[in-house]
Parts: sequence; structure tokens; C-alpha cells
Amino acid sequence: MMGIAPRLSVRPIWRPTASHIRASLTAVVLALVAVLARRADLLVLASPVAIIGAWSMVTRPPGPPEVTARLADPALREGEATTWRATVTDAGGIDTLVAVMPHASWIVARPVSRVVSTHVDADADTADLALALRSTRWGRHEVPHVTIVASSAWGAFVWSDRTSVLSLISLPLPNTFDSSAAIRRTSGLVGLDRSSRAGDGTDFAGIRAFQSGDRMRRINWPRSMRAGSLHVTSTWADQDTLVVLEVDATDDIGISGGVDGRASSLDSAVRAAGAIAEHHVQRGDRVTLRVFGSSSARTVPAASGRNQLRRILDELSGVRGGSDPSGFRTRGHLLAPADSLLILFSPLVSVAPLDRAVALARRGVAVVVVDTLPEHVTDDEDPLTTLAWRIRLLERNREVRRAEELGVAVVAWRGPGSLDQFLRDVSRRASAPRMATR
Repeated sequence: MMGIAPRLSVRPIWRPTASHIRASLTAVVLALVAVLARRADLLVLASPVAIIGAWSMVTRPPGPPEVTARLADPALREGEATTWRATVTDAGGIDTLVAVMPHASWIVARPVSRVVSTHVDADADTADLALALRSTRWGRHEVPHVTIVASSAWGAFVWSDRTSVLSLISLPLPNTFDSSAAIRRTSGLVGLDRSSRAGDGTDFAGIRAFQSGDRMRRINWPRSMRAGSLHVTSTWADQDTLVVLEVDATDDIGISGGVDGRASSLDSAVRAAGAIAEHHVQRGDRVTLRVFGSSSARTVPAASGRNQLRRILDELSGVRGGSDPSGFRTRGHLLAPADSLLILFSPLVSVAPLDRAVALARRGVAVVVVDTLPEHVTDDEDPLTTLAWRIRLLERNREVRRAEELGVAVVAWRGPGSLDQFLRDVSRRASAPRMATR
């Protein structure tokens, strides 16, 4: 549905322009001088100016017009374009309409000058103005006040107004992600992952003798004819996976260049989270989202389906880096089920995300940390700043090695296949023999 901006409560009126006032005064002065000085030539010079001024007064618009501004699509993916439109009603008497949009962060307009104009026919009662807009970064942006200027014939009278601010939601554009590895940890029976036990599903498990309760459609007739007794085809049960996505928004490292430039750490985290969420939602898995360090973000409860993907992307678009410095400390009590897959996206510039990952791994949760630190962070020429950053990177490498020794996988985001090796390890651990107390 198109977002429509409400009209301003104060309606501006038509005002004479400076040129119209100068022309009228010039005509009056020339006419007076021509009469007093008995100069017919001055009267001839004043006549065209007086006629145009009188014509402008007669054709003055009867009342102020009304403007309604809207966006053709108020929610779109980053990099996509939409159209800002303004409809002017009660446009009788208007000769020219002009719209001027000021600069807005992460919004590119066409034309680049952000100025559009149109000529209004004399018998037209409405007029439209359009401006193409393109969002270059995910987030919730504001289309600023647009100034609308209308002028009457001969530019004698002018009317101007400003539209209200419009909200534009730019959903993150998920990176391409795919995984050929399956997880066999959860007990659900609605997804596409193969279970570790037999049941109704699509993956072939083997052929066995008929047992009481087997369905007739499972009978393997060729094998039954050869063996002389009924045999059925057994399958592995299909199961879903509970995928917990956690985004560390306490810091945004690097400078974002938008969808066409370099990505900051928060850009990589948001886009990677959207890609993994889209992948698992298409597989029928349940996905939940948690954001740390952003006061405007909330937790999205676990669910599946296309609507869940839209909820996750919408929540990711509202992430604000560094808006809640307490971050993991205020929400560290949130746990995850032992049979879930937890993926934490963080630049790992602080030790809090790794501490949380280690604590969850000790509880038996399959945890993987996706390192979103950009390769090129800063070009600061200050040698002390460069030295301090190098020391922090060395400490960070030591913290990552300790976390890996404690069973937490730390991988760099590389798009498709980034988590394949980790998922295969999880699958092998799930099918390995376990000790039990009897």
C-alpha cells in the first residue's frame, strides 16, 4: 500500500512576485508622467506593461491548491528504486509547477539536481510531479520535505508549500548463500533436513520386511516378488531446524559505502543474517532473530514461512549500530535450546560476543561465530592509532584461538558455502555414539 503524507494544516496563499510589483509600479509611474508631461510616447511605452499587469490580475488563481505526496513503494530492497509523486489539485490558473527536494542520506534522486518541473494546461484541474528515488543502503530512511512552487501566467503570482516527511523502509539485500550440508539435531518433522531416525520422509533409507502398521503405498513390489514376502521401502524422517540468528550491533567498524561500495561490519552482519534467514526459511526451518547493541531492535520469535522472512528483514532494517552500548550485558540471559543452531554475527572487537558463544557451547548448543570485520578498516595516518589497532588485532586473534579451543567455530563470511564445514561437523557429532548414565 502506498504511503500518503498528510497535508500541512496551514495553507499558504498566492503572493505577487517582485517582478509583477515592479511592472505594475512602472506602468503607473509612466502613465502619471505621460499625463503630467503630456508625453504620448511614455504612454505608449507604459501600455504593454499595464496590459500584461491587468491580464495577470484577471487570470490570478482563485484559491490555493492542495498537494498530496506519496511514495509508489514505501518498502523496498536496498539498491532498488521507487518514485516520489506529488498530486496538485485545484490547479486552475497555475502555469508552471516546480518541486525541489533537498539532499537525504542514502537516497539518490534522478535527476541529480533533485528539481523537477511541469507545465500545467489552462483547462487542467490537477497536475502531477514525479521524482525517481533509489535507496543505496538498508535502513529506515526519511524522504525530506519537498518544496512545491507554483506560478501563474507571466510569473505574476507565486505559491509555495512543503510536503510532509515520508518514511522509506529499505530492507537489506541478502547476500547469496547456500549450503549443501544438512543438520540432524532437532526433533521437528516439517523441514527438509534428514533426521537421524526412520520415518515419513523423502530420503531413501533402505528396504526391510513388512511390519504391522506399515502403509500399503510403501510396499516395494519388485523386492517382494523376488523374496516371496512383503517388503517395504523405508525413509528417513524429514525434520526442521531451529536457527537462532544473533547480530552484534554494539559496534559498526569501517565506513559503509552503501550497496555499491565497501561494506562496514554492520553491513556484512545484516546482509549475511538476511541471506541465512532466507536460505533456512525456504527449507522450512524455524528461524528467530536477536539483536544486541541496538535499542530500536527487538527479538523476532521463532517461526517459519515467507512472512517470517519479511519480519526478520524488517527488523534488520531498523538496526542502529552502537545505540545501546550495554549490548550483551543487558540481554545476556537469553539462552537457546540445546538442539538449535546458533549463528552469531560480530566483528569481535570486544570479548563479550565470544564469551557468550563459549557459554552457550558449554551448554551443548551448536554455535558458530561469523566474523564480519572488514579487511580494510581504517586509513588513519596517525601512527599511534595504527599501532593501537594492530595491538587490538593481535589480542583479537588470541581470543579467537581460545574460543576455537573451547569448541566454538569462528568463520569468515564468504557467501555460499561459508558454513558448510561447520554444518558437516555438527551433523557428524549428532550421529556419533553418546555416553549415557544407567
